[in-house]
Amino acid sequence: MREQISTRDWRGMEQFGAPFSGAPGLAYWRSSARPYTLDYTATSDTICLVFGHIVTQTQYDDKPARQLAFRSETASFHPRGGRLRVDATNVSEGFLAFSYVDTSGQGMGRDALAPLQHAGNRENIGAEGIRHLIRYARARFMGVAHADPWEMQCLSTLVYVEVAQALSRPASRRPPRLTDAAFDRLEAWIRDHIDSTIACADIAREFNMPLRAVFDAVKERTGQSLYRYVVERRLDAAMHLLRESDMPICDVAAACGFASQQHMTTLFSQRRGMTPRRARSVKL
Repeated sequence: MREQISTRDWRGMEQFGAPFSGAPGLAYWRSSARPYTLDYTATSDTICLVFGHIVTQTQYDDKPARQLAFRSETASFHPRGGRLRVDATNVSEGFLAFSYVDTSGQGMGRDALAPLQHAGNRENIGAEGIRHLIRYARARFMGVAHADPWEMQCLSTLVYVEVAQALSRPASRRPPRLTDAAFDRLEAWIRDHIDSTIACADIAREFNMPLRAVFDAVKERTGQSLYRYVVERRLDAAMHLLRESDMPICDVAAACGFASQQHMTTLFSQRRGMTPRRARSVKL
């Protein structure tokens, strides 16, 4: 189940230092590869270039928080007026965020804005042009104290154009995604079948998606492979039964879909750092 995002030491973009300016109407920040919490109200359109994988609990505006993985070498877009709250617990590399206060000052007309204005918050925007710009930015600006303003203006303009083009592609050309409702249904389906063998092909048929698309959608949502996600849900269910019932451990293993008690014990030791017997004795 999704949990509400926790409140702890929320900070805005100022935690990444004073904003740099590449040109009038443009500000940008560079983060490091450290976990962070972010509470950011976008006063202007903002695009983030994600250098490495970032696993978060993310809340957009007043919607419920959800687990989200920002994939390496993709962009995310956050429109002006929106609020973004992120609890980033696993950050492999940082990001570079551009805030476009005045796009007309950078030579971009209103036509370039249209795809972004109607997109809402979007993450994991991937295209070859975006990947190329991210690799260029990583090589040129990470660790550089003061980047050349003209170079940053050129980069920010190219980023804006590439993201706008990616978001203006026909929907049929975008990879299938799991909506919030579909992901809730996936969680419920796994819970309902936790005591049986769960085949990836069964999940794909249930959601009428290609198998590869299911793998990618779960990875995007959770930062985990489909196999790892199902295993974690089995372990969660087993932990609940161990602590809330007197069922023999072998019966718990069967009820949660493990091949055997030994299989469950091995996974408990690897993923939870304790045996099922120890998990039962530890009080919350």
